[in-house]
Amino acid sequence: MAAKRLTFEEALANLEAIVKDVEEGKVGLEDSIRRYEEGMKLLKHCRAILSQAELKIQKLQETADGELQVDAGPTEETT
Repeated sequence: MAAKRLTFEEALANLEAIVKDVEEGKVGLEDSIRRYEEGMKLLKHCRAILSQAELKIQKLQETADGELQVDAGPTEETT
């Protein structure tokens, strides 16, 4: 399985299916080991996608002087 071609949602769904099959005893020992290896690749892929998303969010929140700015959302101005 080429995990790098999957979206986060697809990889997560595949990972959940692997966990379900193994937990329910639907696969034997040899297949469980193979599926575990596949699951670890999917987990690594998901973590990479999440890390990239986190970096993008942090970059969007940086101020001009490089400090992180927490965006509280739109504020209501009163006159």
